[in-house]
Amino acid sequence: MATHVISRRIQYIIQYIYDTHFPSKNNMIEILRDNDFLISPRTFDRDLERIRADFGLVILYDKQKDGYYIHKDKSVKVASFFKFLEIVTVADIFSASLKDSSKILEYVSFDDSKSFKGVHNLKSILIAISLNQQIRFVHENYANKTLKDYIISPLLLKEYENRWYVIGIPDETNEIRTFGLDRITNIILGETTSIRKTDYKQQLAIFNSIIGLDYENSKPIEIRLRVNELHINYMRSLPIHHSQVIHDTKNENGQHFVDFFLVPNYEFKSQVLKMGVEAVIVSPETLKVEIKGMLKAALKQYS
Repeated sequence: MATHVISRRIQYIIQYIYDTHFPSKNNMIEILRDNDFLISPRTFDRDLERIRADFGLVILYDKQKDGYYIHKDKSVKVASFFKFLEIVTVADIFSASLKDSSKILEYVSFDDSKSFKGVHNLKSILIAISLNQQIRFVHENYANKTLKDYIISPLLLKEYENRWYVIGIPDETNEIRTFGLDRITNIILGETTSIRKTDYKQQLAIFNSIIGLDYENSKPIEIRLRVNELHINYMRSLPIHHSQVIHDTKNENGQHFVDFFLVPNYEFKSQVLKMGVEAVIVSPETLKVEIKGMLKAALKQYS
């Protein structure tokens, strides 16, 4: 029970500092007490050290602003951590709610993902990555309707649109490949691998410059959108990509400019098309022309 309380307290501290602009120590302790976490200033300091040691998040004190903040440059993958924290927090909420009432799921509507398979493989793959072990599995190719045995050195787990993928190096090649966990069966841990994630740092960095998994053989470029005021609120609450920058200054029509620095792959173009009349590509001109062509082709389907 004590471990659970500490875990929830740590979650609360991290989330509150992330959401609030430079909260002071006294403010943090007061807020924690209001939420049934009774701690001393010394315990708070120890919690910050634990957060640094366990999660790689560096929380520093700013004397001028008399408050704490997360130093993103010194911390490890802040965005990924908060995605993980979101999953853990939601799981905690539902776990506690189910204990109070077995009917709680009647009040919640999830996306229809009942056919998704492979989540149970997450633990085995994480163990293999942390211990530098290969994994063996059978992979189904949906397009060709074939099954193939693979041995890979897993490097990274990636989540996209509520599906999980393992990125790794197959035995027969030196190039990274992506495998959907819903298409993997019969997974077992294999031999220790000599391949290290650092050896493929440059290839893996490509995923920072794209949305989704389609990395193509392109370099990131500067892209500007013009977006209507209403849709800007959605983009602020859920950014399309970590490079997204929303400019506060509006044009004469009350629209905002939004900049990106990424590879305009299929997934990015799909995101632009989803916005419909709410957004338009301003630059580069080549991407604007391409999106216009895709819209014309779609319209032709209905003529």
